[in-house]
Amino acid sequence: MVNLSIRNHPDVLFAYSNNYVEVILRVENPAPHPIWAEADLSVPENLSLSPNTALKKGRVRVGIVARNEFLEKAVRVYSGAYTSPQMYRCNATLYVFNHDGVIDQRMEKAVDIRCEAKKEASL
Repeated sequence: MVNLSIRNHPDVLFAYSNNYVEVILRVENPAPHPIWAEADLSVPENLSLSPNTALKKGRVRVGIVARNEFLEKAVRVYSGAYTSPQMYRCNATLYVFNHDGVIDQRMEKAVDIRCEAKKEASL
């Protein structure tokens, strides 16, 4: 069984400005054979996978994960002028393909992105 973990860096996305965080997908393969992995990532309204346009869903090719190894891939999630401060839930769906190219496993996970108002600089 393949393991999927998701984290974001940095921890906070700033509201009402052009900013981004990286959502990092980590795929671990404890199986005795290599696997091919891809993931779909979907973001809610007011976030985007593109810096200039509204893009709500995208696919990342994680690659071939050898046995007892892991791969990490980062996807940028952008905020804009209409992004209000709140928690945003992003959903990831991992597809694991066998050696015949058939989907062997499908796994869904979510990650919350915290969006805050930018604090003014103080002395």
